[in-house]
Amino acid sequence: MPVKSRRGLRPPGLSGLSLAAVLLFFGGGPRPWAQTELPLWRFALGGIVTGPPQTQAGSVAVILDSGNLKAFSTQGRPLWSYYSQGRLSPFLTRSPEGHSYIARTDGILIAVNRVGRELWRSELGAPLSGPPVCGWDGRLFVPAGKSVSCFTAAGRRLWHWPLGSPMAIPPVLDQDGGIVTVLESAILLRLGPFGEIQTLYLSAVPKAIVPLGSPENGGRVLIFYRNGGMELADFRSAAFNRGPQPLPRLEGRPLAAAGWGLAAAVFLDTGRLLGLNGLSGEPIWSGSFREGLAGGEEPPSLIYDERGIYFLSKTCAAGFTGDGELLWRRDLEKTSVVPGFGDDGILYSGGLDWILSAFRMEDRVRRRPLSMYGPPPEGNYGAGSPPPSSWAGNPLRWEEELLEGRLRRIEEDISRGRVGDREIEYTAFLMETIDSGRDLDSPRPKALVQLKHRVRSLRLLALIGSGDTVPFLARIFEGEGESVVKAAAAAAIGAIGQDKEGKALRAFSNAVFKTGFPEDDQVLTAVALAAGSLCRFSGPPLSAGGIRILSALNSPGRSNPVRALAKQELEGLWK
Repeated sequence: MPVKSRRGLRPPGLSGLSLAAVLLFFGGGPRPWAQTELPLWRFALGGIVTGPPQTQAGSVAVILDSGNLKAFSTQGRPLWSYYSQGRLSPFLTRSPEGHSYIARTDGILIAVNRVGRELWRSELGAPLSGPPVCGWDGRLFVPAGKSVSCFTAAGRRLWHWPLGSPMAIPPVLDQDGGIVTVLESAILLRLGPFGEIQTLYLSAVPKAIVPLGSPENGGRVLIFYRNGGMELADFRSAAFNRGPQPLPRLEGRPLAAAGWGLAAAVFLDTGRLLGLNGLSGEPIWSGSFREGLAGGEEPPSLIYDERGIYFLSKTCAAGFTGDGELLWRRDLEKTSVVPGFGDDGILYSGGLDWILSAFRMEDRVRRRPLSMYGPPPEGNYGAGSPPPSSWAGNPLRWEEELLEGRLRRIEEDISRGRVGDREIEYTAFLMETIDSGRDLDSPRPKALVQLKHRVRSLRLLALIGSGDTVPFLARIFEGEGESVVKAAAAAAIGAIGQDKEGKALRAFSNAVFKTGFPEDDQVLTAVALAAGSLCRFSGPPLSAGGIRILSALNSPGRSNPVRALAKQELEGLWK
């Protein structure tokens, strides 16, 4: 019988099954689901889909066995096709702004923007061992072979960790903005955003792991073992080193699991879908779903969000309410991979018949606040407003020799991909050099740091590449009186390639359109390059504002160098 809800343990959106739902699950009445017969649309791909379709930014993208990455609108209109010139791994990751991250089987990582243009590529040294994971500020965690690397959104490696063993479970983003995974050596591994590492030895390699909590209340991982055992690891607990906490045993073997907040859902080989209190492992609700299981098929997956729970396998897909009531089901035939399911309620299935099919399964849409870059990140890493650096109180910090040595050290670590856990310290020092190197208490503020060091610090901050620092750079651009520093701030924004709050574009627009703004070719040239970079990195809708800026810079009345560069950037957007 289904387990009743326990008040006080129930997360948002979870409740007990009604008697009617119980009867429907176990045969006491008509089936509670209706199957949509006809697809919303179908499209001939010219190849077999080799990885699950991925939705983002109002589109769906698929990897084909031909080495192509193809994208379609949710209405079925072809958007673009990118050819990788090689065979692609089946792992596709799409960022909130619509970037696609793919890798060839020879270990070449490729970033493609939302209009199908290649942004950058990097040598990994080994094929992907799981899908790349997007962090909160645009950084990318990339598992390859027996290692994992962290890249900026612009493709610069920040750090690299050899793991000594391949990953047994693909990495997932945890509630602190890092990643958690399990190695084949039965080690539960947490890697923070700056490369900090925590490990925990497990009794065996589990079937699934589920991070729990929120950015304010995270650090816990629910562990599902193949034999039905469960454990809870708490990375923030003082007792962490004593090992994971045992939890009640499941009534069957887990096939897939997912979490939302402090709740978890697990699909068992018995055909039951079970809702759990993630902290205690106690059942909250249960439902039955015996159809659609086939021995030996590719493992199914679960999605759990505020709408409910979604089961996806090669033979069928199904949607459940937050307390386990079956809402809909779709049987699938001739599929090559597990289907994808979008925030808009559309199911995407890639077939062995070279056809991509889209099915409208429900009208519920995830209602998340949107910005120019799509859904806002769940948190931030503190790079936008870091604490004072360890040098902040040193009265000699602006001495030429000490400052030069400090900047040289930062530059060397960046060039060697060894920023790691020094990132916040370096970011704070660079910001202080750029901004706090001015005596703001004097009647006429006087720079305490030479312009060349401030410009160099801007360039280094751009190479570290956190999107969290863009508002700071926009403020420098707007408030700075020195043209060379102003231009360097614009160049730094362009190098990072992000503007999630639109502050940089607003600052650029003021520089171009505001009446009485002093026109400076050095500044306007940097604005043209930065606007073009933002357009290439993001594509629409952000590019609309960038194109408006570039068009204004290409208009009569601007100097010939500025017009020529703006025209070049505009033309380059369409190539």
